Amino acid sequence: MPAPERADPATHKDSIRFGRVPYGAYGDMYRDHQPLLDYLSGQLDRKLSLQLFADYAAMVGAIRDGDLELAWLGPLAYLDAEKSLADRKMHRLIPIVKPMRHGKSEYASEIIVRKDSGINTVADLAGRSCAFVDTTSTAGYLLAAAHLMKCGISVKDPLFARRHFLNQYGNVVLAVLFGKFDAGAVFEGAPAVFLKDAEADRRAELMVLTRSDSVPYEPIAALVGGNLQEAEAKKLRTLFLELNGRPDILKKLQVGGFETAAPAEYESIRTVVRMVDRLQAGI
Repeated sequence: MPAPERADPATHKDSIRFGRVPYGAYGDMYRDHQPLLDYLSGQLDRKLSLQLFADYAAMVGAIRDGDLELAWLGPLAYLDAEKSLADRKMHRLIPIVKPMRHGKSEYASEIIVRKDSGINTVADLAGRSCAFVDTTSTAGYLLAAAHLMKCGISVKDPLFARRHFLNQYGNVVLAVLFGKFDAGAVFEGAPAVFLKDAEADRRAELMVLTRSDSVPYEPIAALVGGNLQEAEAKKLRTLFLELNGRPDILKKLQVGGFETAAPAEYESIRTVVRMVDRLQAGI
């Protein structure tokens, strides 16, 4: 998907630009987010517009350049965006809320395998092949790689040396199901999300081999100091929390609700990143 064109920031003095990386078709994303945008616009008396980005790197670049006021970021992308603002002392990226799913506000990475693969322990993965999502994916790479290293898989093992990135979680699920790879790194419950309808019965062919430690769900963060002031960021936090009483909007967003987010919650991911950086240096 091509990255969207960036508009002149001067034309957005009265609007709040809300960035997301799409998890579905562009048209579906705009449709499903419109009730949220209408609700927030009405409460703030400022128009909100949705801007979609091909990947988190593009969205981090927009934050760095001051082309977004609000962003639904991945945990790693939040840390990258915060780092990108290090030389902009008048701007701060503040995580305001995080989503809840299935009654939880945190998630883990799961390594899935076929039940008939003969892989029953993490040690059995040594020398096998594993599919990941991409190098910036929290559940689809970072948490999984760090967890496997903590479980004793060497950075020199062919599992890492021959690692493959398939760009989407659905691709990883299908690649393991059809035997293209021995294992795959996905978010919790991914097979149930991507194996539906005619393929639903095939979920029983997969199993979770191991699960990483949990981290908070992705933050929605406000860029304060430019076109958005801190009082407005606090108001946005309140409005998102009040959405817990609006199941119609939550269903469109595919979340169960929102909780307050804080920067300290994401510090554990820095440790994971350092571990994976050592993995990268070791190959």
